[in-house]
Amino acid sequence: MKKLITILFLAVLLSGCIGGEQYLYSGKSQSWSMTYKVVEAQSGSQQVEGTLEYIGAGTAPETIGYSMNSVIRGQSTTNVPVTDGKVTLQNGSCVDCAIIQEHTKIKVEVIWDGKSETFNLDEEES
Repeated sequence: MKKLITILFLAVLLSGCIGGEQYLYSGKSQSWSMTYKVVEAQSGSQQVEGTLEYIGAGTAPETIGYSMNSVIRGQSTTNVPVTDGKVTLQNGSCVDCAIIQEHTKIKVEVIWDGKSETFNLDEEES
């Protein structure tokens, strides 16, 4: 009986995390291409995930730093390992945080090996 109650509780809890809007963003610079997805849940939380891919000449760097900024939110990370020319951005979720809304402008800066490139992510049509 406890298992059934636990399963029902988890189903109700997780149902608040689905059914929201989904926004897809992408952009690139001379050396980097990025995709970014934001899933807004009905419960006032959001899930984000993304990938940075090295498209420049030569060998991809071993580590990078990057920052992402919008009007309502910013994040930055350093010493992120690059594997097979790709970086999986910190997947995460937040509750009662500054939710990224539709048509949000996002600016990305990537820093590696003494170089830096900045580009914007544009929202893709769904």
